[in-house]
Amino acid sequence: MSADHDQSPGAGRLGPRLVAVVLLALGLLIFVQTFSIRQGGGYSAIGPRFFPLLVAIGLLLLSGLFLARTTIRPDEDLMQQSADEEAATHWPTVGLVALALVVYAVALGPLGYILATVLFFPVVARFLGSTRPVRDIIIALVISVVIYEGFTRALGVRLPAGLLQGIV
Repeated sequence: MSADHDQSPGAGRLGPRLVAVVLLALGLLIFVQTFSIRQGGGYSAIGPRFFPLLVAIGLLLLSGLFLARTTIRPDEDLMQQSADEEAATHWPTVGLVALALVVYAVALGPLGYILATVLFFPVVARFLGSTRPVRDIIIALVISVVIYEGFTRALGVRLPAGLLQGIV
């Protein structure tokens, strides 16, 4: 091993294992919640539970295999890459982006998709090092309007309009 790869024996092992455990928990949550989906009236070869159940089972299987792979016979290259990435990660930026995402989720209802996204995008771009706020706001506005219109008109999925109710 070269000097730049000298790590403690457990370095890089915790991250992949935590990801596997979180994915397992998510799969279990999806699996359990799938059974709270009401079956529709009428006859259908497959009901509304089929695809969520398929996703849950697939996620449980794959995350279980990943956990086994990171625990029973760990991939040393993956562990080294994980340790290198962890050392290079700027955790305050990750925390700020996560906080902005939580604020964005809370703001979606009252502000609506377009306004919340127009505020969220430039803030996160700034956290990630952008120095061009006007460009970021223009891009956020164009993207949010296109996505809003695409979902509501083309797909029939209403995103929250918020303060722009009656305008969009």
